Amino acid sequence: MLGECVGVGSSCEVYEWGGSADKVVKLYHSNWKQEDVLREYSNCSAAWSSGLPVPRPYEMVTWEARNGIVYERITGETLVNRIFQSLYALELFAAEEADHELRQYARVLNTIHQTPAEGIMTSQRDNLKAIIGHPEPLTAEEMAALHTYLEQLPTKKQLCHGDTNLSNLIIDGDRLVMIDWMHAAIGNPEADVAEVCVAIEYAVLPPETPAEVDQFFQSVRQTAYRIFMDEYCSVSGVTEAEIRAWYPPVAARSMASGALPAEQVEKLAAMIRERIRG
Repeated sequence: MLGECVGVGSSCEVYEWGGSADKVVKLYHSNWKQEDVLREYSNCSAAWSSGLPVPRPYEMVTWEARNGIVYERITGETLVNRIFQSLYALELFAAEEADHELRQYARVLNTIHQTPAEGIMTSQRDNLKAIIGHPEPLTAEEMAALHTYLEQLPTKKQLCHGDTNLSNLIIDGDRLVMIDWMHAAIGNPEADVAEVCVAIEYAVLPPETPAEVDQFFQSVRQTAYRIFMDEYCSVSGVTEAEIRAWYPPVAARSMASGALPAEQVEKLAAMIRERIRG
């Protein structure tokens, strides 16, 4: 039943499933708990039932002691790959383009945030605290201040994706599909948007990136930020200040992943320290 590997992530591999061209199985590494996989399956099922642009989840399975989820197969490429293609081609971000991928992503997120999803009950704040843990290089005192800062942010009760990195939007022709719903929760949409903005503003490109590509990225970084931020604020009515207030906790969440280069971690830590002191 297990076919060719079609994708690899930090937590899983994705394989063709059951001899069907229309289904894949997302198999988690053996250290992932069944309850975590069940949460993703339940969350994605709730999003699918609400009519959101997600891959259809079919069933949970076990393969050679690994937990997995069978999904509708989505072809296409991720938003992060599209952006890297533009950077390597040294193509300018055209702010006036109504169909720019970053504008489309902003509209997809707003659709998610405006959709009531029965069955997703997780608290965003509790989820953030659990994921953040105690990432280096923040001290215990700084973490205590960050928790206080988080508790003082306004509370909303809207559906949030919870993991809006640019790899989780797949562009399949005219169809945009949001994947990886394990961390979906009820809370403030501003956190979802802030995660994207933090990634754009603080990203450090891989060391093998050609110098001219990195220089081009530095020159268009703020244009990309403005495209995304302005579009989301326009369609949602949320202000830029409300979104930027969520930078510290979502930056700490990104640091906790352990996947960021040291230079980017130091940039994020410096930003967090400045904001929680203010």
